[in-house]
Amino acid sequence: MKKIDRNDLIFEPLKEADFPLLFEWLNSPHVAEQWGGVKSLEEVQTKYRNKLASDWQQVFIVSKNGKRFGYIQSYRASRAGGNWWPGEPDTTVGIDQFIGDTELLGKGMGTSMVREFSDWLLSRPNTRRVIADPSLTNSRAIACYRRAGFKDVGVVETPEGQALLMEKMAG
Repeated sequence: MKKIDRNDLIFEPLKEADFPLLFEWLNSPHVAEQWGGVKSLEEVQTKYRNKLASDWQQVFIVSKNGKRFGYIQSYRASRAGGNWWPGEPDTTVGIDQFIGDTELLGKGMGTSMVREFSDWLLSRPNTRRVIADPSLTNSRAIACYRRAGFKDVGVVETPEGQALLMEKMAG
């Protein structure tokens, strides 16, 4: 994976050296409530080492003006397994994200991050659709995706419960 530079945002591939920062962010109350609760450093290391070794997922730390503030990941929906996206074509990419730096919550950074990253994904010839599935209780993420150009598809049942399926299409 290469670094992506889009309109003042830098998407740097996650490295093992980033695990302590990711651990801190994942255990922040605003992230933990939406990302499965508090995690140990060992859990974070195991999960994200597996993501780094994957050939169908991409994971990034996002920064602006040298300040690291967020995390975003993409994955080929058809390869997710676990009954997540059965029947999705290889041209559908799912994304998940969060703002780790609490000082930047509510300042439009999530919207910018999602817009730039999804536009980059859709500029690639093998991606026609980007999907997100925020929990129905995650109003902050839902609003962020809508501001970034995603449209509501409808409520879906995921392995983690009900979510709002949202999409952004190429062209």
